[in-house]
Amino acid sequence: MTKENTRKFKKKWIIIPIVIFAVVAIGCALTQNLGNKGPTGYPVTAGKAENMTLQEVVSIKGNIEGSEKAEIQSTQTAEVKSIYVEEGDKVKKGQLLAVLDSGDLNEQYAKAKITAAESKRKYEDAKLLYEQGALPQNDYLEAKAAYESDVLSLGTYDFEKINIKSPISGTVTRVNVTVGSNANDTSDNKSMFVIEDLQNLQLKVKVSEYDISKIKEGQKVTITSEVLGEETASGTVSKIAPSGENKDGSSEMVIPVEINIDNASGKLIAGVSAKAEILIQKKENALSVPVDAVFEDVNEGVNYVFVIKNNKLKKVKVDTGIEGDFNIEVISDKIKTGDQVVLSPTYDLTDGMEVIVSDPDAI
Repeated sequence: MTKENTRKFKKKWIIIPIVIFAVVAIGCALTQNLGNKGPTGYPVTAGKAENMTLQEVVSIKGNIEGSEKAEIQSTQTAEVKSIYVEEGDKVKKGQLLAVLDSGDLNEQYAKAKITAAESKRKYEDAKLLYEQGALPQNDYLEAKAAYESDVLSLGTYDFEKINIKSPISGTVTRVNVTVGSNANDTSDNKSMFVIEDLQNLQLKVKVSEYDISKIKEGQKVTITSEVLGEETASGTVSKIAPSGENKDGSSEMVIPVEINIDNASGKLIAGVSAKAEILIQKKENALSVPVDAVFEDVNEGVNYVFVIKNNKLKKVKVDTGIEGDFNIEVISDKIKTGDQVVLSPTYDLTDGMEVIVSDPDAI
């Protein structure tokens, strides 16, 4: 064996033990890691089944108004001569609010009287001539029709229209005219006067077509508003409109609903916004789970909850009841208070699957 062959032979025997050692080391490491394996399973987050009081409410915002409201306008092109009320004044039905200048009306009426008198004279002359056979029947009938028309026109002059009166009892909440202005030329084309019954307030809201089936007359309402601070007022659904209307900027329909308010504190006032929480139903001691624990299987058309028992899933069919803001009632004798349930389940989960509960805060 040459010296060169001897060196190659020695190198082979040096490399072989190194490779064997490396393989043994890796094998030991893998064996150690396998021996220290932690819990395995499909990662899920979990909540708990609890007994609690659940209540379903429909929340909607609206404006406080008087239970009765009158917006008073005039068709007269007459100047406002006198105003007898101010904002905040209480008035009775029929009370005088303002008087318009009757000058133009008097002039128009005087002209109409002259016209009617002239047509009467012509009619009487035509009648006499017709009875004497000196006037054709058509001419007589034309004179008669003209006279009758002028008399009717004269009767349309209603001087009571210059007296602007309140059609309801209430409080004057807006005065949009001033002395000297024109009765039908108010600022921003608003009504001359607005009268509201502030003794009996209402909250007027518009309920979505998706919630209106839950609303019934007589349901109790809790009312909150900035003017109430931490306090609340109570109310009752008093009227539901028989038809809907389009929501602004949307194809969704909304239905006007009126709520009578018990304003015992006197803090609520007309014109402010408020929020109504209409109580649909309430249940004490209801077995419930978080809303997102209920899995709706659209293929089967049923609801399931995945209960975690010894790190394995149990797929439980449930019926649902009252739904609150965060929890929903589940009806099943296979779910008990304190059971862990999977949150946000998916079609990947199956009955008997091994899972590991993750810390949701760590995700």
